[in-house]
Amino acid sequence: MIVYPAIDILDGRCVRMTRGDFATAEDVAPDPLAAAKRLVGEGAEWIHVVDLNGARTGKPDNLEHIRAIASRFTVKIQAGGGIRDFDTAERFAEAGVSRIVVGTAAIKEPELIGRLVDRHADGMAVAVDSRNGFVAASGWTETTEVRASALVHQLAVEGVPTIVFTNVSVDGTLQGVDLASLEEVARAFGGDVIYSGGVGSLDDVRAIAKLRHRGIRGVIVGRALYRGRFTLAEAMEAASEAQPV
Repeated sequence: MIVYPAIDILDGRCVRMTRGDFATAEDVAPDPLAAAKRLVGEGAEWIHVVDLNGARTGKPDNLEHIRAIASRFTVKIQAGGGIRDFDTAERFAEAGVSRIVVGTAAIKEPELIGRLVDRHADGMAVAVDSRNGFVAASGWTETTEVRASALVHQLAVEGVPTIVFTNVSVDGTLQGVDLASLEEVARAFGGDVIYSGGVGSLDDVRAIAKLRHRGIRGVIVGRALYRGRFTLAEAMEAASEAQPV
């Protein structure tokens, strides 16, 4: 299972938020490039990057930071935030992103998903952000009436290879992971799932890794790394050693 350290970019700053609330954004590194340098130095295979401005407004504002990371380091980048149309998706790909992540468009521009599946195949994923079982959109500022399990089932039908599932209610809290919702979504999807939200300890990483036989292929870790709860190397070791249940 892959551990994806996270870099969230807001107004050019490297920040973390709690439960998707922009008012809680706090700086966790001098800048995105400095954060990437640290993570690559610690052995990152992938980095998960979110343009928070783009996620909220639908217009990415931080692509130059993503491009700088891609050009400076050989690490693979999984990134999204504001991809609402085909041209914007191509801009992310041209910036050096190995896997583009589409979120709100899965609800509001569903025809885009099919085009991106055809164009990028395994180089795309859909972010399914859930609040109390329902899909959150527009940078988590809106909760829809679409159930997360229903959306992921539809995405599987459309041929989406990977989803990034986040329980917004625990994201950034360090209070532990929502395994029940993760397993429900994994069953409904049937493909590769990357989990995000609430990871605060190595035991959380191990618990997710134990579900890899159910399609869980990765875990995104953010605040726990920046707070020094554990190192990236420790998280990668915990993920590799955990035995399936």
